[in-house]
Amino acid sequence: MENFSDSVKYIKACTSHHFKFNYKQIMDLKFGRFVSSPVFHALGHDWIIDCYPPDPWRTNTNCISFLIWLQGEYKEVNPTFRCSVMTRDGMNIPLKLFTKGDRAIFELAVEKSPFQGQVSAYFNIECSILNDSIADDGRYELICSIDNTEMCTDRFSLGVPKSFNLQSQIGNLLENSETADVTFHVENLSFRCHRLLLAARSPVLKAELFGNMVEATEKHIKIEDICPEVFKAMLHFMYTDTLPHCDSEMASAEMAQHLFVAADRYAIEGLKALCEDKLCDNISLDTVSSTLALAEQHNSPRLKNSCLEFIAVPDTLMSWMLTEDNVALMQNFPSIIAELRSKVNNISSSRDHKKRKK
Repeated sequence: MENFSDSVKYIKACTSHHFKFNYKQIMDLKFGRFVSSPVFHALGHDWIIDCYPPDPWRTNTNCISFLIWLQGEYKEVNPTFRCSVMTRDGMNIPLKLFTKGDRAIFELAVEKSPFQGQVSAYFNIECSILNDSIADDGRYELICSIDNTEMCTDRFSLGVPKSFNLQSQIGNLLENSETADVTFHVENLSFRCHRLLLAARSPVLKAELFGNMVEATEKHIKIEDICPEVFKAMLHFMYTDTLPHCDSEMASAEMAQHLFVAADRYAIEGLKALCEDKLCDNISLDTVSSTLALAEQHNSPRLKNSCLEFIAVPDTLMSWMLTEDNVALMQNFPSIIAELRSKVNNISSSRDHKKRKK
């Protein structure tokens, strides 16, 4: 009889995350300051990457340094990390990582981190090398992959040939309206769609199209308070699980804001999470107030936290206080004042803690 252990094979469970850091913002930071990535989920845990400018207490004063740490209560987690930065021509530069096993280097690197007990890995890259990875917008892209221990799968499972692409075939339904059974009218444009697919993707549309609402018997439905471009992009995601391409980064950020609102309206959680990622990556003085307002209106603690952390940096705070958007935001959402004050105090406390440990 064949043993159970002989009938399975093992694979690595891996998750990769992409982050964009502003190079000038990092280099302009004062001693001990750092910029954090948005919280990201991997292997059942929440992680954060802190990026530090060259500091004399680091192992190499000509390097930008990164610490990967586990958010929340301390847990003994020992995954495998792989990190790289992407050059302008699309090549990846792998980074040297140090973990708790590299005791001397690792302990020196995390010694002054306020999260030192939760840090799982440290890595760095020389500024001269990083220069080849800085895009025209002044940012560089960091790729972090996290592997866990091996997971088993049935060795007799059959792989599906790439020519049978379910995602592509379902996506083609949006272009081929022969089997469509409902039409949405948005301003001057019409979109022919499939009730079953929309109901599977959105509980709100499921209630409208198959519940007791009048839309359940209508073949033509008018949509208000959303522009055709945003509705079209939302449908693209519902049919393909991807976002359509935007010609510019500014257009992409603006579309992400509108799609974030639409995703919340129709309870499309996957789209909402994807928009949160894009909005977190594109926080700037020009966008932070409007993004923070969206986070408050549409219940996004993660996006809200990213905006507050961006503003709370002293130099950024002063610049933001001079913007016109700041006044309107505080008037509409006065509770943000207390939360921002708490963030500023946390940064100040962290800075004081580092000074006492020097």
